Amino acid sequence: MRTLNHWQEWLFGVSPWDAGKITDEWFRAHFEYAADVVNHWVGGVLDLPTARLLNFGCGDGITDLALVLRHGATAIHGVDIRQEYAKLPRIAREQLGMQRLPAALSFETIRSGASLAQRHAGVDGIMSWSTFEHVQREQLTPILRDLYACLRPGGYFFIQIEPLFYSPFGSHLRRYDDVPWHHLLANEEELWKIIEAHEGPIDAAEVDFGFADFGVDGYKKFVFNEYRALNRLTADELVEATTDVGFHVVRQERRHLDMEVPQSLRGRYPQDWLLNNEIFLLLSK
Repeated sequence: MRTLNHWQEWLFGVSPWDAGKITDEWFRAHFEYAADVVNHWVGGVLDLPTARLLNFGCGDGITDLALVLRHGATAIHGVDIRQEYAKLPRIAREQLGMQRLPAALSFETIRSGASLAQRHAGVDGIMSWSTFEHVQREQLTPILRDLYACLRPGGYFFIQIEPLFYSPFGSHLRRYDDVPWHHLLANEEELWKIIEAHEGPIDAAEVDFGFADFGVDGYKKFVFNEYRALNRLTADELVEATTDVGFHVVRQERRHLDMEVPQSLRGRYPQDWLLNNEIFLLLSK
């Protein structure tokens, strides 16, 4: 079924856009860096102009928009439990001067743990950017099985997680607390006091478009609750969970930080956990 965007695009072409208008650092990071990484991994094995793609945990949709505008994708469906993507038309106007989103994009709000396979079976590729650290452990296997069922035979699934929990800033609290591994050294009460007492601006690259919805104090509570809900997944556990449901590892890359591990953490956790900051994982069905 053709949408209004499809008809407008058919009549007038894709709405003009200008990356020179970008002023927001969060937007820039996801429109440029994240999209380029996804294109490198997914575009290397699939033809983006013809592939049907599913983005699990699409967030605000900025990376999806960039994949269409900068890398030629023509069919991306983003799903998320939150509706941050509803801001994308406004964000695209402000940051790119676009008057309407490309018809190649569609978005959907899902319930946590809800099955996607009945409605989205047969997709060529699935991507997930910094999402699986937020999936509750009891839901990890059911969700991976469902995504396996969504993917066509021969399709590909790309997962990125950064930062991994046990790495220096794996708490996702660096907006407020820049002490490496502090989440492994301090208790929750101590961490919350640091966040609560924080004053002044946050690094622009760390301020997403949901900040205004919460306000300064509300955003602190939101970020801290997100920290408390992290599943603490390691890279090895992610690989094991995906292969257990039938995916095959095509390629992976693990990035490590060159930092001195505090003496108090040595022996408590494997060195690899403490320094492995990021994983890129390409899977096939």
